[in-house]
Amino acid sequence: MAFDSLLVLFPNTLNIIEWHNPSFTPDTTGNIAYPELFSERATLYGVTSNPHMQWNGIQSEIGGDSQWWEQGYQYWYSLVEDYSAQGTPYTIEMTGSHALDDGDSTIYYEIEVSMDSNMSSSNLALELFIVQDSVWSWWNGAQEWGYARYVGRSFLTWYTKNYLNIDSSGQSEIFSGFFDIRDTWAQINQHYLNTDRVSLIAIIQNLDTYEVFQSKTANNVRDLDPDYDNDGVNNNDDNCPRIENPNQLDVDGDGIGWVCDPCNDLAFVLGNVNGDASGEDYIPIIDVADVLAFSDLLNNTGLPPNDCQQVDLLEDGTINDWDLLVLV
Repeated sequence: MAFDSLLVLFPNTLNIIEWHNPSFTPDTTGNIAYPELFSERATLYGVTSNPHMQWNGIQSEIGGDSQWWEQGYQYWYSLVEDYSAQGTPYTIEMTGSHALDDGDSTIYYEIEVSMDSNMSSSNLALELFIVQDSVWSWWNGAQEWGYARYVGRSFLTWYTKNYLNIDSSGQSEIFSGFFDIRDTWAQINQHYLNTDRVSLIAIIQNLDTYEVFQSKTANNVRDLDPDYDNDGVNNNDDNCPRIENPNQLDVDGDGIGWVCDPCNDLAFVLGNVNGDASGEDYIPIIDVADVLAFSDLLNNTGLPPNDCQQVDLLEDGTINDWDLLVLV
């Protein structure tokens, strides 16, 4: 009851995942216990008794029962307020697509992590979980039926971690993937799997200290925006999903939309160091200016190198004076 009230008051701040101990909530009654997942998270946080709550990954709280919810509510309310007031440089945005109405159970997601101040990314990872809300379940301790909130169904990044590689204000990083909604998950109202209650939760967590620096819940996977830039092309098919380009123009044919393509592959051919080109067909111009620009690159002077340049003329994996000699 306490968490039900807190979730209403802090819908965009409080994100929770319940991992149920199979000894107290057997699969045969509520289908909400996943022994391996429970063991992994319990071991991570040193859980020795239940109920156990881990706030922000670093604060452990143990105990509580159905008669204690009013006292617990006041205390937990203060915890949510305290943690919400703490600053974080990270923002998480989530988008994706699906065809659930056509019988396809696969959900595609794209998650952007951005920063508005500097912070080391050492040992930080974007962890992803699938949860299901309001699962009608039997509670052994209270000897009654009730709704379990945000039940952990899958730990998408258990074995393969999404380590962050950004550490400065203004930087961003995108992670994408997919998962399937399993028909073995609990049946809402004992009749069907209600996909409206399946959610994707993302957290940024330090894998050494376990502190959480940001979290975000896509409360309904059906609400993952399939067309982020509103150009009429679904994200999975859009060659530039974050910038409107309904014509999907791709001049150089590299699969990246022209409005968001950092490299013109028609111009940046092997040896065209400065990317000069002429005409609407972007005919590359390779001349003495490229020789001088290449020389500057080797001497660490002039304009900095960029990912568009193709300067390994010998194609031996090493860029040195021999490549410059070939260009000359």
